[in-house]
Amino acid sequence: MLEKKFADIDKKFENVLNKNKRKLENAQIKPIHDKFLFAQNGITGLIAPPGSGKTFTYLKMAAQQQELDEKNPFYELVVICSTSGQFDQTVNSFKDIIKKSKLVCIKDSELLDWIKKYQRRVLKYNAINEYINSKFKDPNEEMQRILEKKHFRNKQKEIEYISKKLQSYDWKTYPHRCLLILDDFASHPLLKNREQDMCRILKKLRHFNISVVICVQTAKSLSKDVKRILTDIILFPGLSEDDFMELMKESMAGKFDRHELWEMYKVIQDPHTSFRIHIYANKVQIVKSQA
Repeated sequence: MLEKKFADIDKKFENVLNKNKRKLENAQIKPIHDKFLFAQNGITGLIAPPGSGKTFTYLKMAAQQQELDEKNPFYELVVICSTSGQFDQTVNSFKDIIKKSKLVCIKDSELLDWIKKYQRRVLKYNAINEYINSKFKDPNEEMQRILEKKHFRNKQKEIEYISKKLQSYDWKTYPHRCLLILDDFASHPLLKNREQDMCRILKKLRHFNISVVICVQTAKSLSKDVKRILTDIILFPGLSEDDFMELMKESMAGKFDRHELWEMYKVIQDPHTSFRIHIYANKVQIVKSQA
């Protein structure tokens, strides 16, 4: 009797999974492409001493992701957040290469407000698209709230509103994905401890299809709480063995043989060659001369 009830539950779960397959897949943390191993909805720790090519590295990531699909970039929006709130000289030199994605800069003091506003926009955008995909028959909670608030007189008015709303977004992809680059966030107050809003938000950004790159100069600049949720790690030469081992121990990279990784890492001499650990792809790469 119990086996039958459990089988019925399994069937119900399977039906829900099938119905929401695309939405669930879009929220997964998994490698984006076999030629671009960074995790979608992931958090990359980019640990680079001055002069190693940090900005060059994340700009090349932003440029490469544009070419994964013939038509659209993977990340339609690339946001660089810095303490200055302006593009630096390197970004200004290379930004014209990033043409398919929209590239914007925001100041670190405005980051939390920007994220919260962006999340609200994504919620509404996703609700509208899901409603359209259901042939205007199955509004989710957010869409139901919109419909109740607007009190459309008829279906035509409803469709007109939805059409104008999508035009105002001017987003071409669904889901709409964002690559958020936190530049020079070494020991930044927003990332210091788990009590900060930003630390809590980082863990939830995947539900809004936001991937993050956190740029720092040393591994010690990342809190333990942030290290634990890194999905990818980019290192340049310069880490001591103690710092390297501590990073491996405190992050999900501990799944690899850290002594074997250290042997691979310590022989790198070129200051512009990066050592990349792609945790969800279960792969390690050495990428030569990035700057």
